[in-house]
Amino acid sequence: MTIVVIEKIGSRTIERAVLSGTTGKRVFEVYNTVTTGEPLTAMQAVRSAGVPQININGVGDRHPEVKAMRVISYSVASSSNSDFLQTITCNYAVLGDTYTAITTGVRGLFMDAWRNFPDPPPVNLQDISGDINGTPVDIAGKPISLSIFQQTVDIRSPFANEPKFDMIRQLTNTRNAQDWMEFPKGVLLFLGASASVTNGNIWTTTYKFAADPVFHARQVAQRERDGKITLANFGLPYAQAAYVFWVQKFPTLANFDALEIGISA
Repeated sequence: MTIVVIEKIGSRTIERAVLSGTTGKRVFEVYNTVTTGEPLTAMQAVRSAGVPQININGVGDRHPEVKAMRVISYSVASSSNSDFLQTITCNYAVLGDTYTAITTGVRGLFMDAWRNFPDPPPVNLQDISGDINGTPVDIAGKPISLSIFQQTVDIRSPFANEPKFDMIRQLTNTRNAQDWMEFPKGVLLFLGASASVTNGNIWTTTYKFAADPVFHARQVAQRERDGKITLANFGLPYAQAAYVFWVQKFPTLANFDALEIGISA
């Protein structure tokens, strides 16, 4: 079986209206050059049209001329002239910056702390800060657990095409480089995405984030060569950690608009 996909000459249209905005249409003919044996089915035609050079993978794909338009639906019709010909009609519209759904929640996250009310970490911290000051609260170098509030945000993409997995891998474990979704710079951490696909090549992708008030930095006490925490006397019956720093495990800042999930800064 050799499948050929061609765009029908003269079938491409673009319309603009006050109420409906910009819409468009493209028509493709999918045929089998071998005209013996089993007829060409609609599903075979759709899957064949998904080869990268054709630009009609399915719902969510961009229009080649008007990049703001994406495929919102398509139909497949068999030909009355041949059992080996199918016609795919793609309907386009401007979807805009609209996500499908957002799920969010707030939880208490416990972290080790040697200081209370410390100086906040710098948003651009690349590794380890200087001493964070604040009130010592550890006991002989052993930290206490303090709770910070962390907000989780799950965003479902409005686009049903295959997500950009390479971009997702590049941006996972990075923080927002500018204010994004009303979250200040550096507060939001991209945790990755989950995706599923149906037999009709319709994707559902959810992008996962977490935000906390200290830019995801954590407190760490200075240790000696033998691994013991460096102690000092602050006027209590027991010694406490002499030096405490912020450590940033996620130093890279990135532009989350590159994810193209229907939200922009």
